[in-house]
Amino acid sequence: MATLETSVKIGKPVAQVFEFITNLENQKKLSSYITGIQVSEPLKVGTKYKIQTTSMGNVIETLNEVVAFEPNKKFGVKTFAPPPASDVTNTYVLEEDGGGTKLIMQVDAVLTPAGMPKMPGMEDMMKKQMLAGFESTLATMKKVIEG
Repeated sequence: MATLETSVKIGKPVAQVFEFITNLENQKKLSSYITGIQVSEPLKVGTKYKIQTTSMGNVIETLNEVVAFEPNKKFGVKTFAPPPASDVTNTYVLEEDGGGTKLIMQVDAVLTPAGMPKMPGMEDMMKKQMLAGFESTLATMKKVIEG
């Protein structure tokens, strides 16, 4: 398991950014693959919810659990991925930064999932690809939040 980290500055107050990331319906604005979200209680540590994604006609449902919830400071979610993928924990840390917010994304993930060949340089390649995806997600989040 490795921890990957990247960040972005968003020109909105911490409270507004926290509200955005904890409103699960906003995830649909960040990914066209997300087609459904099922949550039956307010978000807090221990809340479980499902996200449905659809790609090329295939529907995948993942179970998620809130593992960190500190208003205007931290929001973390563990995703229980269906095999062959590995579970992933995403944590957002929010810091005031001038008139805006520094949003830090920390991801605990297995860089070479089960069944993937272990070759020299594979973990570095996976790390670069994953970070590029996370940076793209944060850039989209910044654009949507800032309007």
